Amino acid sequence: MNTAEAQLSSELQELYLENKETLSDILFLEDESRFFQKLFDKVLLSPIKEEKFQQIEFVNSSLLELQNRRDKLKTLLTNQQLSIESMLKNADMKIGLSLIDQNTIISTEIKALLNSDKLVKKELYALVEPVLADRNAGHLLNE
Repeated sequence: MNTAEAQLSSELQELYLENKETLSDILFLEDESRFFQKLFDKVLLSPIKEEKFQQIEFVNSSLLELQNRRDKLKTLLTNQQLSIESMLKNADMKIGLSLIDQNTIISTEIKALLNSDKLVKKELYALVEPVLADRNAGHLLNE
């Protein structure tokens, strides 16, 4: 194996590990999303107030959109990881610019997903906080 091939193999291994870590982050967001969906369903949907209905609908649809985006990213990352594995195993396989382009697209989408996720969480907490405060106001420890 010459120096260029060794460098390329090293870079592919690094990209593979980076993909693996990113996939782990997406899976964490997925778990976290299940928690937020339960929070939304149990805390907000039961005491719906008319003036909050549009906000609640927005947060609910945003949670569903984030889930769809995470699923799409998971599929992209898994496919890219399989492609990189093939390249690491097959030294004769040529790497095209499409791999770099796809990685750039995935990175951009991950950043956008994380920003959207942060905004939706902020909206959800803004809706949940007053409901939880009302519920806790009558709690024995708060009297």
